[in-house]
Amino acid sequence: MKPIKISVTQLRQGMWLVEPTTSWINAPFVYGKSGIIKSAEQIKHIIASGYTEAYYDPARSEPLQSDPCPSAEEHNGAGQTPLAEELCRARDLYFDACSYIKNLMQEKKVGAIEVAELRAFLNEIIQSLHRNFNALLLITTIKKTSDYTYRHSINVAIFSIAFAQFLGLDDDETFDTGMAGLFHDYGKAFVPQEILNAPRSLSLDETSVIRSHVKLGHDNLKDIPWVNSVILDGILHHHERHDGSGYPHQLSGEAISLHGSIISICDVYDALTSTRVYKNAIPPAQAVKKLFTMSGQAWAPGLVEHFIKLVGIFPVGTVVQLSNETTGIVCQQDHKSPLKPTVLVILKKDRPYAPYYLKLAQNDQVSINRVLVPSELASIKSSQFYRMFLDR
Repeated sequence: MKPIKISVTQLRQGMWLVEPTTSWINAPFVYGKSGIIKSAEQIKHIIASGYTEAYYDPARSEPLQSDPCPSAEEHNGAGQTPLAEELCRARDLYFDACSYIKNLMQEKKVGAIEVAELRAFLNEIIQSLHRNFNALLLITTIKKTSDYTYRHSINVAIFSIAFAQFLGLDDDETFDTGMAGLFHDYGKAFVPQEILNAPRSLSLDETSVIRSHVKLGHDNLKDIPWVNSVILDGILHHHERHDGSGYPHQLSGEAISLHGSIISICDVYDALTSTRVYKNAIPPAQAVKKLFTMSGQAWAPGLVEHFIKLVGIFPVGTVVQLSNETTGIVCQQDHKSPLKPTVLVILKKDRPYAPYYLKLAQNDQVSINRVLVPSELASIKSSQFYRMFLDR
């Protein structure tokens, strides 16, 4: 039987991999060693090494015990709860989670909390992503300068869980990756607010204090019984860089955990699309391009490409102007036609318009003209849709 080329996210224990017929020079991201996949650790190593594809021989493979990770159709929302229905639940969950993590960080009492309550929040996030993958991602587009640290922690947890699921990590690892995302900036609770929120460039000493948040978070969590090595590595590694230029330990390559790299990408993506006291936000579509330019330096080659496949070229929450003089919010991807997502139209010629969904992949007459920048979003944020669903 002819070998089949698959994404590394589809690798499963028992698959027999074969060497590609093309040179590694021409196909540097195709895994090149023959043999059977014996463990989940082997799969994680292949993914963390930056490979994006592999060839496997079904005839020589063992019967597979589990299906590949969620398909593009599942992420597109096929068979899921309608977006408008899940948005209401996702909105309430999001704000409750932000209040919860704000209280934990302000009181610095993580060690004293009931872990069952914390697990309940993360499980609700996971369940919401299963009900409708796009709802929580759309809610994360609420960008306010105030309470940035707490909103950012929830956003990174949401994206980390979604990315871990997309990469095919098992339920336990996905949960722990989400937990690490939730607490990746816990150390900032121990950093002086006047440095953390300084609306200016920081001195070298102040930069050193800010960077200390990684070790502060790790050290204040490491002795808590329910905080395991996956969570600790995710926290400790989220500012390390593939080329060794990160901190706190200047790790490089395979020394950086996959969980740390997942959180790192999600951390940078949310930071780029957020307004801070010292910088303006950039549109999600522009942030995706920025991440792509960092591939191979900040993260192992191929890993960012997976994230871009997850969120799309026009990520959920991107505000776009269409060729029919309407404006709307990207609310669902079409992975077969990445330039033609589903858009929730809410303005026509910059005036309020009865909201409706427009699937660009099924409409050849309308296309995306351009992405709106944050300074152009006043009419969107004052619209009835935005007030009803994306704020509380």
